[in-house]
Amino acid sequence: MKAIKQTAILFIILVTSLVSAQEKSESSLISKLNNGVHFVAELSDSNVKLKDSVIITYKLYVSQDIGISNYNMRDYIESENFKVEDITSLDVKVEYEVFKNEKYRFVILKKSVLKPKQKGKFELEALVLDFTSEIPTKSSDAFGRPIMEKVKRTIKTDNTTINVI
Repeated sequence: MKAIKQTAILFIILVTSLVSAQEKSESSLISKLNNGVHFVAELSDSNVKLKDSVIITYKLYVSQDIGISNYNMRDYIESENFKVEDITSLDVKVEYEVFKNEKYRFVILKKSVLKPKQKGKFELEALVLDFTSEIPTKSSDAFGRPIMEKVKRTIKTDNTTINVI
């Protein structure tokens, strides 16, 4: 009877350890994803004259060890204060750039010309992007390549402020 109790206790400890290790592994994957994918809105100029226009570029930065697929922008630029003209090409070209002191791949997902209709300080809402990412796990396949885990995520840009003078 004593041996059965000890075996049961060891089994509980083993299961608890496995669950804890799995939670840490998932937490590590999410952390890697959060630190390795960035969606950024860049303005050609944050101060613009009423007669001029400003270009806003939306870039998706992805670290070297993460893959992205199935992306979809949920929100589009809507503003009563600007006339918006999309100039995005359908060709998505992967480029490389140092971002936050690390080398990243990036693509331009959207580029628009904004023509102000009136003077003032205006804030553009963030754009939201849904995507599936592939993150390397600590496990390897028979050829020594890391096994990738697919994770669905949503990310958004920061709000952008434009001052029209």
